[in-house]
Amino acid sequence: MNGKTAWPAGVIARYLTKAAEILADPEATVDVRKNRDFGHSYDCRGCGVGGSSGNDVEIHAKAQVHAEICRAVPRPTA
Repeated sequence: MNGKTAWPAGVIARYLTKAAEILADPEATVDVRKNRDFGHSYDCRGCGVGGSSGNDVEIHAKAQVHAEICRAVPRPTA
């Protein structure tokens, strides 16, 4: 994982999933975004799980915990 993959617009933090570690796939991430109207949210690019919170520390913690256990592989784009 070289860390040179461009992040999607609006993503402020990324956590590599368990699948990313196993497959050396930098696209298998949990992405955190700051929402315009309310707090922050996260979504897993592998399994699609996500959540939101008004507390930015809480949302980062939830995203990291999910990333540490998720083994889902992102769906191919092409």
